[in-house]
Amino acid sequence: MSEGLQNLNDNLREQVELYNKLLTLEENKQKALIKNNIQEIELITAQEEVFIIKVNALEKERLMWAEQIGRELEKKPEDLTLAELACYFPMLEEVRIALDQVVVRLKEVHEINAQLLKQAMKIVDYTVGLLTHQESNTYTHPDKGKDENKKRHLMDWRI
Repeated sequence: MSEGLQNLNDNLREQVELYNKLLTLEENKQKALIKNNIQEIELITAQEEVFIIKVNALEKERLMWAEQIGRELEKKPEDLTLAELACYFPMLEEVRIALDQVVVRLKEVHEINAQLLKQAMKIVDYTVGLLTHQESNTYTHPDKGKDENKKRHLMDWRI
């Protein structure tokens, strides 16, 4: 086994570990979103930034090792996938599966969190609309001539 292959394997294992930590943070963020705990969301987001910086550094390193292995296999590194490398080097199969699983799960949780944030923003927009007697957005004034289309509002700003 070449040094580049061992370094790639170590790098990928570190990435799996970091992605698992990110997954835990993302799951905690989901709980904070449900509880509407803004301070906890901010804290988790700051922690995620640190992990993302580390993952980016590992990704740059991974590309370097992939380039070295690509030269050994006489292939361009951008043409090599981890699945293909695992066919050449079975020792990478375990880390390939682990990486695939954690990334898929991370994506699922992240998508749910994005939906939770969108729903929260809709509630905020609706509430602001009720409080300011606006039917469309903050830059338009409701048509005062159409009494039949008026909605009930918590505060009537016309007074």
